Amino acid sequence: MWVDEVEKAFAGIGSGGAGSEVATRMFGYFLTWMQEKTSQVFVIATANDISALPPELLRKGRVDENFYVDFPTEVERKEIFNLHLSKRGKLNDSVNLEQLAKDTKDYSGADIEAIVKDAIESAFVDGKKQLDTARLQKVIKTKQPLGEVMKDKVKEYKDKFEKMKIKKAS
Repeated sequence: MWVDEVEKAFAGIGSGGAGSEVATRMFGYFLTWMQEKTSQVFVIATANDISALPPELLRKGRVDENFYVDFPTEVERKEIFNLHLSKRGKLNDSVNLEQLAKDTKDYSGADIEAIVKDAIESAFVDGKKQLDTARLQKVIKTKQPLGEVMKDKVKEYKDKFEKMKIKKAS
């Protein structure tokens, strides 16, 4: 079972409003089901803000493990470039994936996809069919990575994850 943005599913718990009674009841049913389920169900839940989750949801027995997804490593960024260039038919010998990966520290996967899309658009406008490293680097220089834009929030979350002993997913 996949639960996306689980912290939003139980918004209003404890707020005392009309909707919170329903949310609280649903939360109780969900916790009971997680604790007592007899069939083999693998539950994966994502959260943008783990600090918004009630602690009883995170306790062992209900949740086997917590992970956080950090910004991609250099190896992962290389693979992300490879994926987005390949699926668009733009990967060729003029593209140095290793260099692009080095140039994109603190970039998210979505940031890298946007770089590829913008480079393809730029090449199209210039009448070029092929991409090269220089064109992609030119686009990189115009983009602020998410890791830089959200630097304070990223540090806040990483500090929380360290305090809560939550492991990196990669």
